Amino acid sequence: MRHILLIEDNPDDVLITQRTLSKAREKFELAVASTGREGMEKLTEREFECLLLDHNLPDSNALELLKKVRQSHPHLPVIILTGLKDERLLGGALKLGAVDFLTKDEAAKGETLPRRILAAILTGRRNRFLEGAKRVHLYEKMIETMGEGLFALDVTQTVVFTNQRLAEILDCQESDLLGQSIFDLLGEEAAKTFKHQYPEIKKGKGLSFEATLISKTKEKVPVLINQTSLFDKEGNFNGSLCLVVDMTELKRTQEKLRKAERLSTIAQVAQEAAHEIKNPLAVLGVGLYYLRKMLPEDEKIKKKINQMDRAVERASSYLSDLSSLSRPPIIELSPIDINDLIEQVSGDISLDLLTGIELRKDLAKDLPKIQVDPDRLRQVFTNLIKNACEVMPEGGALTISSCIDGSQIVITFSDTGPGIKEENLEKLFDPFFTTKSKGTGLGLAICKRIIEAHQGTIEIESKVGKGTRFIIRLPVD
Repeated sequence: MRHILLIEDNPDDVLITQRTLSKAREKFELAVASTGREGMEKLTEREFECLLLDHNLPDSNALELLKKVRQSHPHLPVIILTGLKDERLLGGALKLGAVDFLTKDEAAKGETLPRRILAAILTGRRNRFLEGAKRVHLYEKMIETMGEGLFALDVTQTVVFTNQRLAEILDCQESDLLGQSIFDLLGEEAAKTFKHQYPEIKKGKGLSFEATLISKTKEKVPVLINQTSLFDKEGNFNGSLCLVVDMTELKRTQEKLRKAERLSTIAQVAQEAAHEIKNPLAVLGVGLYYLRKMLPEDEKIKKKINQMDRAVERASSYLSDLSSLSRPPIIELSPIDINDLIEQVSGDISLDLLTGIELRKDLAKDLPKIQVDPDRLRQVFTNLIKNACEVMPEGGALTISSCIDGSQIVITFSDTGPGIKEENLEKLFDPFFTTKSKGTGLGLAICKRIIEAHQGTIEIESKVGKGTRFIIRLPVD
């Protein structure tokens, strides 16, 4: 509820103001005084958040009364109401500290008056925050040019001051932040931390905590907040000042380090596993060969041996993938036409795998040859085509395209499958992560290592229900 005082002697104008505020989305409680003297008495009786002041009053005018209001209530936001806009009155009112100026026709239009009242209240809070700064303009310039985000809260935990850097961090305008509750900006866990620490802040203890802020696009931005208490001249708690450090890049770097450490551990385990299992598998393979030669011709025996043979092949293939993961891929470069390689790989794909799949190609002409390892890239392309076909068991379309973009050749593999959930996209290139019921989760991890060994990149875009697209970028030079 916003408590507003209107000093107005015209009953019709009072009625119009009451009706206008009663229809507003925000709740207002309007007190009315018909003279300047009565208005000053009401100001001493209770607190108001905004004063609406008519220009012409029976015992004074707006400017005379505004001087008295400023002496007793220096931070009370005042909006001047007048029948006709007078630029001289406007200039004088602003010099005396009025924050807004409205004709009565403007004030009677829809949400104009309620909106201007709320803006005036925010202006008053901001001015109160800046009280005591002897060189406000210098401080504001310093605040706007600093490299970190900054915002101030009043005692109701409302944002009353901010700088441009914070708006950039949250991808919005400064005006979007002013007047918001801090709890509209904090993530759930950060809000709990803030509530827990707030009693200490009121005591004057400065605190720091990691938090997530919610941007205008609803993205979570990791930050470090350093919160400092603010007090007025009498020593009363007056809110807090918060310095905001964007930790997005730091978090990304930390995640890359964690992945590198995890990959190093996986590589070590993979190397040891491959060494320990490879020889027994070779023995099993030789044993199956001799069993096939020694045992009598029998369909049941033949079927069982074939099953065992395929199991050994799968294990050998898995070990080969583990070995690839455990060491940097060795690439042997030669100049090739990327379109020729795409045609070769797509032509080698089993027709059974392509059942119900429409294979489309959109290959740019006259692409320059690039230095790549054709066998390694064939492994990548084959894996991506097989993955796309496997996610479309009921049929669909797979489109392979190529083009040149500046100093890079871009190859995309786009399917019309079920797509991948957003929370799984970042994990898709992690070793042993898979969304398939059958799979080792090594294929895409190996693909990524091969592409990076070519100084290229591989990205993924996906929407649930619409399909997935893998984008490979390889340098031309």
